[in-house]
Amino acid sequence: MVNKKRDIALPIIIALLLILVLFAGQFFFPAIHLFGNNKQSTYQQVLELVKNKYVDPVNLDSIESVAVDELLKELDPHSNYLTPIEVTESAELLKGHFEGIGVEFSLFNDTATITYVIPNGPGEKAGIQPGDQLVSVNKHSLIRKNISTDTIRSLVRGKRNSIVNLTLVRNQQSLQLAVKRDRIPLPAIEAKYLLDSKTGYIRLERFSETSYEEFMQAVEMLKKQGAQQLILDLRGNGGGLLSEAVDIADEFLDQDKLIVYTEGNKIGKQEYRSRRPGQFENGKIFLLIDEFSASASEVLAGAIQDWCRGKIIGRTSFGKGLVQEEYNLSNGGALRLTVARYYTPLGRCIQLPYQQMDTLQKNRYFITPCKDTLRAENGITPHIKIPSTTDTTLLASVTIMNALSRINQFSFEYYQQNISRLTKKNSPQSLLTDKELLKDIWEKWIRSEKIATTSPLAYSSVEKQFLTERILATIARYKWRSNGYYQILNANDSTLRVAMKLINQ
Repeated sequence: MVNKKRDIALPIIIALLLILVLFAGQFFFPAIHLFGNNKQSTYQQVLELVKNKYVDPVNLDSIESVAVDELLKELDPHSNYLTPIEVTESAELLKGHFEGIGVEFSLFNDTATITYVIPNGPGEKAGIQPGDQLVSVNKHSLIRKNISTDTIRSLVRGKRNSIVNLTLVRNQQSLQLAVKRDRIPLPAIEAKYLLDSKTGYIRLERFSETSYEEFMQAVEMLKKQGAQQLILDLRGNGGGLLSEAVDIADEFLDQDKLIVYTEGNKIGKQEYRSRRPGQFENGKIFLLIDEFSASASEVLAGAIQDWCRGKIIGRTSFGKGLVQEEYNLSNGGALRLTVARYYTPLGRCIQLPYQQMDTLQKNRYFITPCKDTLRAENGITPHIKIPSTTDTTLLASVTIMNALSRINQFSFEYYQQNISRLTKKNSPQSLLTDKELLKDIWEKWIRSEKIATTSPLAYSSVEKQFLTERILATIARYKWRSNGYYQILNANDSTLRVAMKLINQ
């Protein structure tokens, strides 16, 4: 009897679920029309792309009634649907520029405060200054509780050559400014400077359309300053464009060396090889990676490691060995679909194992020309592993995290109040050696913290050093931009210290 009831109920339940999926598709994807429209729906487009492009064979019969997001979850961790807003934001990062007014701002006490104005940018040309408070954009008031930076950013940005009308407050006086938007660069390289007389340092934040060009400019500058060896910092670099990683790898490898190859069920094997004389084929090269180094970062690290071209130092990388292509959908969104795996020159796919439709053979090992044994999956394992630092432990502290949330405002106000003193400094390192400055910053920080929090302040010496360095780094950013910021933080960086010791042996 129970079985008969179940047999009757099951088709009804399935039918109801199918109807729910269809109407859920209507709700989340307006481009999907159930009736009276011959235009191919978003859902149908996704199914067609999965059928024709996905890396492995797929039995669509078992999943074709599932909504787009659920469908993609059945595939792998990196195939995903992007909303129209996400498409725009992703495109800006990959293109290496956006269209706006060329200012940076932070929310201090629920008020958008301008913290930096790009020289010769549209904001500076219109008269915007650091310290100005932004109170309205095109008559949209920004003076309200819990307004988000994303909301403000979306109002300020817009098409190139369009006009945005701003209301600002400066020295308690209201200002009305019309700013003509323009193209604003998003640099991929955050820092480039000499660590010593012969060692250059480059921190690459992402692989965007401008990464290779920026990298070449940085290498040229460092070589002119005397650099003979290079430390390339890929920590926190989540990847980007494969082509940019290939071009940068080409600068380190001899001609016609395999850098990476891709292969999928619907896409044949495609090889990417070094094809020109590189600018840094002979000097020592060390790469720094961590658990957030992924995708294109791992392509570059894998090529360097497989060819024994340099040393990898840090922590095991993320483990993303899948290649996505982006397909525009009719609703303005996009499908980012895995179409292939990428393999290092030795044939390693370093993808972290996943439970979905993963068909990759596990537990494979490879021997390099220099007799190193390398594992295939689970990311790039460094030659020299650096354990988690004190910083990692501190970042787990609620007290420290709360303090970090207030550092931006304190550092900006301190910089503005002491700008005449700080402009006399000729390098970021000079901040670290000024004992009077360090004492003054800490005393004023403690004073401001007593006002901001009711919790008792009892920082350990390690916590004091950690917070002082971040305050100094933030102050250095206002004067020397990200180059100054990383010069402060790198001064006591344990991974970089090990790299420097080894590269100079």
